[in-house]
Order: sequence, then C-alpha cells, then structure tokens
Amino acid sequence: MLISKMAAEGGGKEMNEIKTQFTTREGVYKLLTHSEYSRPNRVPFNSQGSNPVKVSFVNVNDQSGNGDRICFNVGRELYFYIYKGVRKAADLSKPIDKRIYKGTQPTCHDFNHLTATAESVSLLVGFSAGQVQLIDPIKKETSKLFNEERLIDKSRVTCVKWVPGSESLFLVAHSSGSMYLYNVEHACGAAAPHYQLLKQGEGYAVHTCKSKSARNPLLRWTVGEGALHEFAFSPDGKFLACASQDGFLRVFNFDAVELHGTMKSYFGGLLCACWSPDGRYIVAGGEDDLVTVWSFSDCRVIARGHGHKSWVSVVAFDHYTTSVEESEPAEFSGSDEDFQEQGQGQGQGQAGGAASGPTARSRGSPSATPPTAGRSASRTASARWARTRSSASGT
Repeated sequence: MLISKMAAEGGGKEMNEIKTQFTTREGVYKLLTHSEYSRPNRVPFNSQGSNPVKVSFVNVNDQSGNGDRICFNVGRELYFYIYKGVRKAADLSKPIDKRIYKGTQPTCHDFNHLTATAESVSLLVGFSAGQVQLIDPIKKETSKLFNEERLIDKSRVTCVKWVPGSESLFLVAHSSGSMYLYNVEHACGAAAPHYQLLKQGEGYAVHTCKSKSARNPLLRWTVGEGALHEFAFSPDGKFLACASQDGFLRVFNFDAVELHGTMKSYFGGLLCACWSPDGRYIVAGGEDDLVTVWSFSDCRVIARGHGHKSWVSVVAFDHYTTSVEESEPAEFSGSDEDFQEQGQGQGQGQAGGAASGPTARSRGSPSATPPTAGRSASRTASARWARTRSSASGT
C-alpha cells in the first residue's frame, strides 16, 4: 500500500528522469543502445578492458599510391587493414587479415619496415602467455612461434620491436622485468636455457645463452625491479630507453651494453617512453600523472608536464610538425586512462625552449647522432657482445 501511494504521488516522473550518461573521474559513461548492444560480433566487455589496444603502422610502397597499412589488437582478435588516414574511415567489414586467438591474447606487435613490400610484411606479435609469433598478414601465413613452450619466460609480453637495421633480430620485453634478444633464423631449445653473465651494472644485468649450437634467446637483459613496460630505440638505433615499474627510465648503449643514464619518476612506475625525432630528448609517462622530458646529452630532467588526471599510458612526438630548424617547439602528446589532454599545452611550452638549439635539423631528415657514452666500459664484454650479434646476423 505504501509503495503504491509513493508511486502515485511521484506521478511516474522518476521514470522520465533516467539519465542516459554520467560523468566520473575516469570519464563519461553512456547508456548503450539496444541496437549496439545486440550487434553481431560485438567484442565482449571483459575483452575490451583486459588488454590495451596497440596500433602499428607500415608502408609497403604500393604502386596504387596507398601503401599505408595499420594493425591493431582488440581483445583476442588481431586486425590488418589498409590505412587511409584520419579523414577517411577504413571499411571495417573488409580487413586484409583477421586472426582470432584462443587461450591467449595479443598484447603488442611491430612491423619490420626494412623488409616490407606490397607482397609481404613481417609482423611480430606478443601474447599474454609469453609467446611471440611471426606472421605475414598479406600472405596470411604463420612463419614461426617463439617461446612456444614458455621455457624462456612465462610472463606477459609487454613490448616487442625489431632491432633497427636488422632483418632478423628482434627484442622482446616481459612483465617479469626481462628482455630477450631473438634471431628469427634460430630455433628455441627443447629445454630451458642456461645463461652466463656477460655484464652487469647498477640496476641491470646482461646474460648470454650457454649453448653449443645457435639457439634463442641470444641475450637476456634483466632491467630494474618489477615489470618492464616499454622500451624504445633511439632514431639512429644505437641507444635503448627502458621504462620500468620501479619508476626508473634507463638508457643503454645497445651495442656496447652500457648504461648511459637514468631518470626517476616523481613517484610510481613509468609506463611508456618515446624519443624525440632528433634523438636529443626522451619523453616518459607513468603513474605519477606527469609527462617528463629528459635530456639525453645532459642526463637530467628538463621539464615535467602537469595536467593529466590519471596514469599516462602512451607518449609520442609528432614527426610531421616537429621542426628544430624553424625554431618551433617540439610537439609531443600523452594519453592517460581518462583521456585528459590538458597537460599537452603546458608540456609543449616547457619543452619548446629546450628543444630549440643551434643544431639545425630539417623536417623529416635523418636524426642527429646522440653523443657517444660509456667509453670506459669493459672492452672484453663489448667484444663478446659484438661477436654474438655478428654471428646472429649471419655476417
């Protein structure tokens, strides 16, 4: 009786005032329409939030003039499309290649730009269970599967990239905090690998694989404490920047296996890192909600961009608008989990003055070579690594 009386007094107004959206700190939540909810092949909600979407681009020099291709992962699916730019949407019903995985999910991927053609591309795909797959989405072939039995590392693959200038070497990072150097021409052993120390320093150690025959991995890097979220090669391919959960950005001379410099986050872990096109700066983001600009030559922080209200998950420089030659500030952007971009303007303003310098660099030209670092390191260790990489490349 009481309920009926309250309903009568309310006059049914409550039903007419149901909100279709509401705003929280994380963003705007909107009511999903019935047509969208019942759409066939809609990605389940639990798959949408399990792994972040990663995007990779490649140009295959197609004679038609539209050689750009895009690859991205959503849940357990991996898509490969023709990319027509931001102003023209792709036909999502006609992917060049689509793969659905069971038991594991793709977490990251990278094209080999050196070998890409209109008839074939080499795409590396890392997975949540630790495996790495080499596929050709144009020929729709699966070439090889690395760490198939998870004897090398059982943790999630967080980042995978081809070594710049190489057709066969690639680097893989895991949430265990380790990185592994692979050669596509070598197989993984039937037993767990055994390692011997090659070199170690503050916060890192590098081991070679003890084996009478060539096998993967060629090297194992142990970097920091906790997960290694992302690494990035410098524009000239000589240096490697690593963002770790322990809050440190570590920059290595890749060939010499030497630590060039480090940077500590304000607090929390670092989740992402990116080099400026001229190789003079590294931008990093993470759990401190800041975008930090670090000078390669000075090995120090020169700016911290404020404005994000959640963890910064991706940072990137705009290669098309950044120009030191015209004394314009270098432009970079960060992406956080609540999609706030308020800190971009402040970060650009702080980094702009530092990015302008006497070294002129034309738009789109090859990057400046960073200063050589770590000459006092052990020549024996460097020579052993040089021989390892030489034999791995087949030269």
